[in-house]
Amino acid sequence: MNRVCSYCLLFLFGVSGYADDGEKWWSFVPPTKPEIPADENAIDFLLEKRLAEQGLDLSPEAEKRTLIRRVFLVMLGMPPTAGELARFEKADYAELVDFVLADSRYGERWAQHWLDVIRWAETVGFETNLERKNAWPYRDWVISALNSDLPYDQFIFEQLAGDTTGNDAALGFLVAGPANLPGQIGRDEEAMRQARQDELDEVIRTVGQSLFGLTIGCARCHDHKFDPISERDYYAMQAVFAGLTYGDRRWRGKENDEWTTRVPEVRQKLDTLKKESEKLRVGLMLHRPLDDVHTDEFEPVTARAVRMKIHATNNGGAATLYELEVWSGEKNVALASVGSRPSASSFALANQTRHFDNLVDGTVDKRQAFPWVSAKSGPAWVQVDFAGPETIDRVTWHRAGGYPADYDLEFLPSGPDDWQPLANSRKRMLRVDDTRDVKTVRLTGLTPEKIQQVADQVAKIRKAEAELARLSRGPQVYGAIFTDEPEETFVLSRGDPMNRAGRIDPAIPVSLGKLKLDPKSAEPNRRLALAKHLTDPAHPLTARVIVNRIWQHHFGTGLVETSSDFGKMGIPPSHPKLLDWLAIEFVENGWSLKSLHRNILHSRAFRQSSLPNQKAATIDAEARLLWRFPPRRMEAESIRDSILAVSGKLNRKAGGRGFDFFQQRGGLSDYRAKETFDADGWRRMIYAHKIRMQAVDIFGAFDCPDAGQMKPNRTRSITPIQSLSLMNSPFSNRQAAFFAERIRAEAGTEPPSQIDRAFLLAYSREPDLDERERLINLAAGHGLDQVCRVIFNTSEFVFLQ
Repeated sequence: MNRVCSYCLLFLFGVSGYADDGEKWWSFVPPTKPEIPADENAIDFLLEKRLAEQGLDLSPEAEKRTLIRRVFLVMLGMPPTAGELARFEKADYAELVDFVLADSRYGERWAQHWLDVIRWAETVGFETNLERKNAWPYRDWVISALNSDLPYDQFIFEQLAGDTTGNDAALGFLVAGPANLPGQIGRDEEAMRQARQDELDEVIRTVGQSLFGLTIGCARCHDHKFDPISERDYYAMQAVFAGLTYGDRRWRGKENDEWTTRVPEVRQKLDTLKKESEKLRVGLMLHRPLDDVHTDEFEPVTARAVRMKIHATNNGGAATLYELEVWSGEKNVALASVGSRPSASSFALANQTRHFDNLVDGTVDKRQAFPWVSAKSGPAWVQVDFAGPETIDRVTWHRAGGYPADYDLEFLPSGPDDWQPLANSRKRMLRVDDTRDVKTVRLTGLTPEKIQQVADQVAKIRKAEAELARLSRGPQVYGAIFTDEPEETFVLSRGDPMNRAGRIDPAIPVSLGKLKLDPKSAEPNRRLALAKHLTDPAHPLTARVIVNRIWQHHFGTGLVETSSDFGKMGIPPSHPKLLDWLAIEFVENGWSLKSLHRNILHSRAFRQSSLPNQKAATIDAEARLLWRFPPRRMEAESIRDSILAVSGKLNRKAGGRGFDFFQQRGGLSDYRAKETFDADGWRRMIYAHKIRMQAVDIFGAFDCPDAGQMKPNRTRSITPIQSLSLMNSPFSNRQAAFFAERIRAEAGTEPPSQIDRAFLLAYSREPDLDERERLINLAAGHGLDQVCRVIFNTSEFVFLQ
């Protein structure tokens, strides 16, 4: 069943559709740069102009310590240390701005904002929600790109076409969303087409909302009800990505180069081991090892059916086969398509259509095939009955995990129902490559010493084979994989994958221009053309969308509140001229995000006080006109990171495989949250293993997204559960105890000094007399640990102001 977008629901309940009134919506018109007096700061000039219309003005500049703390929380996601606070109290503000933009914590902080936009996670979602073990390099790539101030146009290019420049990790962008695994998809044509449409739809939504700032995905089943995006536009965009699939790809780079140089050495070692193994096999009179695709040949016989009787598998588990072929000359007479009927002793996979058809469907590509798996370990059989008598001369089978290591082949003659053995059928004897556990090996006529010798040799070969396979495959990263020959794309009537209305070439929405692409272009050229289109300096959306996101995370709300929807159902900009100025200035400054940050941080608007003003609040309660700096609760990640930083336990280890919030890294249910962590779990929260559709214990209450949906605008709720979690959770209490230990070590045993130090570390200020007295009394009655526990649970600690 197709997923229904929220706009479709609005339409169904009577909200009118998009009507072309002859005028372009504001976001489809290229920005124009407003005139700014030479001696004016453009941001402040345009803000003050709007404020003056309401009889308002910017507030006075914030107190210096407050401003230093604000800059640290906004840009780095944690408060300044006592040393940093002391340093920047004496320094120029410009030095503070330069410092935070050069600090590696900046990339860690701002990467999370981007990951929210594309709902990146390290599990697949849907029914299984299994782990994507190699997804984390994309997160690290984003952090690195931001820290190095990779120009935004290049940032876009790498994520759309990183395979053309060797930046494989960047391709995690295109496959950030949920997707069904092959084993979750039925084998019938409709199920496979539907699954393919769903995974491509996730790509369209990622690209459309994050880069275009448009809900292009809403045109999947019909023309967009509000924006000038047709159903044909949707499928034309889909055609750009028709060569894309989800999965692990080779991660080129230094480590890959090192692995490649080791391949010849390991291959030589494996060849030597195999020669030794062959001598051993001949000496012990064992069968030859089986190939991945194994063929048993015999003199031609006439048969109505063939059966494989499996006595044991290579690993002692359930029997597994991908495909069973029976050949009559050059014809595979076992195919279901020629009338053959498969059967088996049992089957284990519930999603096998008609139970056994996958044994004889002709699918031998293991990336697409479903294996037959017996329901349990031990003896099993598979059988193929032909449409009529056939003269056969060989049987071929494609091995899977638990492949037959001890089996017989039989045929049913055209006469009586009396099964006969096929010539050259296997005896009940394992081969050299089949012995995994010496205790279960059954080698006829061999002493225990010889069996051990065989097992040792097999173990050496398997270890060398695994190492060669690992090195040859190279380091892996989860990202988009591309085929040289993309599949054809069709417009689907009402989004129905079985109702094709005609082929369509790759393109962008007509309302945004043309892609300038030959329809017969090679696969990468489609994505290269899209990247070129998006990074055209005159593009009406690209720069506007990203500068609005940056503005949003400085002030809490974007100039366009609906930061991933610049269409008609989005909210128009509060300051359109300012948005245009920022967009054009951004492009003129080389698409530099740090340059944009610097412009915003140096504005009076950012540096002003957050204190309320009765007159202004009456006119503009939410401070959308920015008559003051809007205070707000920090995000879950910043709260946790700040607790760790203040307690002195923050682990600054960067990059790599993430730490765990739960006892498992994937799966549909039964998640048990960890209550305590070791040092690895005290890393910044962006380095936590991200499980889709699973709220993080404690910090999930602070509206931390679960990556089930794109979340460009987080909710900022205030609830009792948040306070209860911070007050009572084992994590908070343990960190409060560490915080108390730190205070004793740095401030000594005198209560006034301890309280002063606690305030400086947590709030970047000294306590007033009343605060000091109250907390001294609390420490005297309940201990310094409880003082620290209270500090973590205050509004001042979790609020940015």
